[in-house]
Amino acid sequence: MKIYVVRHGETNINKENRINSLNDEDINETGIKQAEEAREKLKNVSYDLVICSPLTRTRHTANIINDKGVDTIFDDRLLERDAGIYTKALISTIDINDWWNVNPVNDYCDAESVEDVLKRVYSFLDDINEKYKDETILVVTHGGVCRAIKCYFEGIPEDRKSSKINF
Repeated sequence: MKIYVVRHGETNINKENRINSLNDEDINETGIKQAEEAREKLKNVSYDLVICSPLTRTRHTANIINDKGVDTIFDDRLLERDAGIYTKALISTIDINDWWNVNPVNDYCDAESVEDVLKRVYSFLDDINEKYKDETILVVTHGGVCRAIKCYFEGIPEDRKSSKINF
């Protein structure tokens, strides 16, 4: 299996440096341009299937990129981390390194744990590797899921802080 991973384009909540989480917001004008740039970068890539988070911002990004009309399916395991009460909060109100720590120091109340994000994303990757082992897949998802995908292939950092992962 070959996999290409794309994060959705910018939203207004992203632009405001807030936690978007499961907030179902569309991409803004910058996000549309970013999706068009991604389409251009992928124009010579032949992919067999698009698998996308079901949120509006990822659907719109995928629709712009997928000008080839390849079948698209949606998978809830590609949803962004559920931030609970922190949804739409300014990122500066949390310790971002601790937020993405597998073993956080702080209690983030009802937010989904990093460990649970890793489990569901790993399950997704195991499944598509089995189902589509001879195919090329385009995945359109969120920043937190991109971190988890990178951890799947490269391992979790020794200090357990996935915030250090660049994607």
